Amino acid sequence: MRASDPSQQPETVQAFLAGVPPFDRLPSLDLAALAAAGRVSLYLAGEAVPVGRDFVCCVQRGGVRLRRPGDLPGRDDVRGEGECFGQTCDLGNGQDGEGWEATALEDTFLVRLPREVFVAVCRRQPFVAGYFADALSPAARDAQPAGPTGCPDPSDGDYLFTRLAGEVASRGLADVPRGPDLRRAARVMEAGQVGSVLVREAGGAVIGIVTDRDLRRAVATGMALDATVETLMSAPVAAIEAKTPCFEALLSMTGSGIRHLLVTRDGEPAGMVTASDLLLAHGRSPMALLRAARRAGDATDLRAISQGLRPLAASLVARGAPAAAVSGIVTLLAEQVLARLLALLEKRCGPSPAPCRWLLLGAAGRREMLPGTGLSLAAVPDDGGDPIVGRAARTYLQALLPMLGEELAALGLRAPGSHLVLGDPRALVPLEGFALDGDPLDHEASLEGFDARPLGGRDEAGPAPAVATGEVFPFGLAASWLRAAASRPAPLGVYRGRLMERDGGSCEALDVLARGSRPVTALARLSALVWCVAPTGTVFRLNALGSLGVVPAATAARAVEAFAFFQSERLQALLTGRESSGREEAPLAPGTLSPRRRHALRAAFAAVEDLRLALLARLDVKEGEHGPA
Repeated sequence: MRASDPSQQPETVQAFLAGVPPFDRLPSLDLAALAAAGRVSLYLAGEAVPVGRDFVCCVQRGGVRLRRPGDLPGRDDVRGEGECFGQTCDLGNGQDGEGWEATALEDTFLVRLPREVFVAVCRRQPFVAGYFADALSPAARDAQPAGPTGCPDPSDGDYLFTRLAGEVASRGLADVPRGPDLRRAARVMEAGQVGSVLVREAGGAVIGIVTDRDLRRAVATGMALDATVETLMSAPVAAIEAKTPCFEALLSMTGSGIRHLLVTRDGEPAGMVTASDLLLAHGRSPMALLRAARRAGDATDLRAISQGLRPLAASLVARGAPAAAVSGIVTLLAEQVLARLLALLEKRCGPSPAPCRWLLLGAAGRREMLPGTGLSLAAVPDDGGDPIVGRAARTYLQALLPMLGEELAALGLRAPGSHLVLGDPRALVPLEGFALDGDPLDHEASLEGFDARPLGGRDEAGPAPAVATGEVFPFGLAASWLRAAASRPAPLGVYRGRLMERDGGSCEALDVLARGSRPVTALARLSALVWCVAPTGTVFRLNALGSLGVVPAATAARAVEAFAFFQSERLQALLTGRESSGREEAPLAPGTLSPRRRHALRAAFAAVEDLRLALLARLDVKEGEHGPA
């Protein structure tokens, strides 16, 4: 943001502020008032810059290094052109408050905005205060970039993301008490024109559900119609809060293999939402692909479905879906394609000599797949303790896995970092390979086994091989690796078009996966091993760390926001990077980032830095409680 020397041309202050977030969105009268009150100051390289409550400072040219007395050099911060600092714009986040020392990195012009004028503008225009208070909120960042050409217009709307389960649920609930026969249940359904009935205790508590599909299955299998409803009902009843987004209801149904969800308000039954309700509400794309995947007749059909993942993701982004929703649906579809592919391969090769449990690893296990992400899998045969059956099953799977890998590659679901494993990866961790002489992320492929989730199931991947007791992944090793992962500081942010490190280094490119998402995922995963958090998912793990008091709840919440920001940046790069750079996930050029994205990026890195420091501090306490490794 360069202009003529503002100390000689004060009229340029308003033009300068008109390009500086969040002031660029101010009405002209507020912008003029702020500019008229602003004062321009020049500080020579190395000169101290006053920081206090009286002014908000905007860097017009040059740069400023911020440091809190007593902090190590790695805790410094840097502000460049078009960026602000000062206690008045801190607004509770503790980043730029009184007590900081500032030094001009070079000859620097600052526009100093008086506190009283700034506060008055914040009161009239709350978004200004919001920008500084929550840099990671969508409102504080740039508007969502338009999707690639051919994406539906966002104005089409998408009920899957804009409506809540309670809004599409049926209001009337049909129910029967414990004891009546199946004929009574069918008559209640017919009278109410509904597809399910709840079964209640005498006191009114819901204990089960019988659906029309259950009744059809009972007739088909010859079950006596005078059997009581308890013999057919499913229990417990899957439920979801009315305020839950429809897409989460869809994920819950598909992941659990059910078609009905009881909708509750404050814990009380309020309605029923079905897969048909969501189909009517949404009408297309994800559900259409899911149905097509289930009905695919061969690999050619599956290939056509897989090719629709990227356009679907672009369409969802264009409609305003957050990255978490997109990754959840991409994972769900990839999972369905895999399930159908395994069924087709079994039809071609014959069944396994022993039942086989398929585990989704890594991003698929965490439900964090993005377009272009490969599937990592583990095949775990259950030989029932029979060594002969076990050998036969392993021989079968050793022949099947290469074929599966080739098919996944043809479907675009095999990436360089993905892998197929025979056996439970949590029991195959090569402990001798975990020497603490490198970056813990170099061994991420081995650690992804601890993201395991069964194909088509919930987060629990069956009994982990004694992780908590230390027989496979000892506490001391988990703690050492968490300490190693937490020892690498997060970057500072962007200054003069380069990514600045806390040790003073810099680089011209930013790999959002390597420096953003992956470190957060690694910290969450290793913390889950140390503090025995069972289910997978980076966001779930971070929230659990806050709930358990491992880190402050606010620190965990900001880390969740940072992870969401990094995933959103990755998603946009994946949707546009291949066309512009030839790479699936092109690195960002820091110099091309808008001021708002630079602002959000600094806040995200600050959140990761706070998380790693909080984990290091808590780890000291945990190791003291645990005793010598």
